[in-house]
Amino acid sequence: MKGNVRADRSPADLSMTPTPPPVTVIQEPLEGGPPLEPPPLGATPAPDEPGFLFDPLPLDAAPALQDQGFPPGLDPALGPSPLHLAGVAPYGSWSAPSPDERRARRWRALGAFVLAAATVIFVVVLTARGIAARMPGVSAEAFRGMTPVSRALLVASRAARDGAAARVLVAPEVFARWQGATPPPAIRHDGYASIRGGVLFTPESFRPAGSSYDLLVHFHGNTQLVRESAEVAGLNAAVAVINLGIGSGAYEDLYAQWGAYESLLADIDRALAQRGLPTPRLRRVALSSWSAGYGAVAKILELRRGTETLDAILVTDGIHCGFVPDQPSGLNTLQLASFARAAQRAAEGQLLFTITHSEIDPIAYASSSATASYLLDAAAGHPVERAIALDAPPHLRLRAAEGAVSRKLEKQMIPTTEAHVGELHVRGFRGNTPEHHMAHLLQMASTVLPELVERWSEGGDPRPLDP
Repeated sequence: MKGNVRADRSPADLSMTPTPPPVTVIQEPLEGGPPLEPPPLGATPAPDEPGFLFDPLPLDAAPALQDQGFPPGLDPALGPSPLHLAGVAPYGSWSAPSPDERRARRWRALGAFVLAAATVIFVVVLTARGIAARMPGVSAEAFRGMTPVSRALLVASRAARDGAAARVLVAPEVFARWQGATPPPAIRHDGYASIRGGVLFTPESFRPAGSSYDLLVHFHGNTQLVRESAEVAGLNAAVAVINLGIGSGAYEDLYAQWGAYESLLADIDRALAQRGLPTPRLRRVALSSWSAGYGAVAKILELRRGTETLDAILVTDGIHCGFVPDQPSGLNTLQLASFARAAQRAAEGQLLFTITHSEIDPIAYASSSATASYLLDAAAGHPVERAIALDAPPHLRLRAAEGAVSRKLEKQMIPTTEAHVGELHVRGFRGNTPEHHMAHLLQMASTVLPELVERWSEGGDPRPLDP
C-alpha cells in the first residue's frame, strides 16, 4: 500500500474518477493597482490591505470537509490550492468636463446643425429652379399667392404643353381628376373582335368618355356596311353585327334559348375590355335588324331578362308573320306579340321604335307593310291613318356598298307614307324588287340611324324599361 500514500502522508484517492491536475491562473495586474500575486499559503493579510475573496483552509480541515459529503475525487483538500485574488482598485474617479471642453462640444453641435440646414436649403433652391422653369407665364406674386394644389396644376400643365411628360410632377390622371374630368380611354378602332355569332366593331365615331358605353346590335347584313353606316351617321356606340343565315328561323332558334342574349352581351363586354375600354359598363342598347334578322329581335324582346337598358329598336324592311283568317287583321298576332308590346312602350315615350318597309308582298306570309300597320294600330289603340311622305332622305354612297350591289341596280329611297305615335315611327318606301329591299340596308345611315344619334346625343341616362 506504499504506493497509495501521498507525500503529505494523507491517503491517496482510490476512486475511478481521476484527480484533475492543478490549474495555474495568470492574471495581468490592473493599471494603477497592486499586483495580483497571491500571498504565501497561510499568510495573514496586513491590516491595511484589503481581504482576500477566499481565505485558505488549513490542512487539518480536509477531514471535516470530507465528512460533509463531498464525493471522492472532488475533495477540496486534495485538489489544487484555491486562487487568492488580491484586492482590485476601484475605477478611476469621474470629474465634470472643463469649461473649454463644454465650449468645444457646443461648437461641434452647432456645426452639425448648420451643415444640415445648408443641405436642406440647397435642395429647396434646386427644386424651386425646376418649378420656375416649368411654371406657366404668370407673375411671381400671383404664383406665390396660389394654393399648393393650384401650383402643382400649373406646373403639370406647363410640362404637358412642353412635351416634358417624363418631368411632370403630377400624374395625368390625377391632373384630370383635379379638373373634374376623366381622361378618355384609348380605344382600338382598327379591325374587329370576334363574338358569339358575329363580330364587334369599335368604329371611329365610338368615343366613350369613361367606362360606360352605348351599344348597337345589328342582326343580318354586311358587316363592313353596318360599320361604315354607323361612322357616317356619327353614332357614338360600339357596333355588333350578327349573321346566322338566310332565313329568320336560324335567328329565332338561337335566341329562343334562355340566356343566349345575355351571353352575347357578356361576350361584348369582354371584347371591349380587350380593345381598350377599362371595366366596361353597358349603358344603353339599340337592337337593329334588316330582313330576316327580325327573328332575333322578336325572341330577345320576348325572353330578355331586363338586366340591360333597351332604349331603341330599329327594323328595316323585315317584320313578318303568318296568316290567321279568324283574326280581324288576318295576321298571326301571337307572332307579333313582343313587337306589339314594344310599340306600346314606344307610344308612351319609353323607347325609340323605328320601322321602315318596302312594297314587297311575299304572298306566302304577311308583308312588312301589313305588320307595320298592325303595330301602329296596336300602339295607338285605334286605326292610324298614314300621311303622304314628302321628304326623301339623302342618298348615300358608301365604300362598303360597292361590292354589295351593282351601281346600275342600286335604288334610291323614295318615301310613300309615314306615321308617328309617340316614339313609334313608321315610314314606307317605294319598290318591290330585291334591289329596293337591299336599299333599306344600304341607306340605314340616312333613314333609321339619325334618330338614334339624336336621341343618344342628348345625354343623360334613359328611363329604365320593364322587362
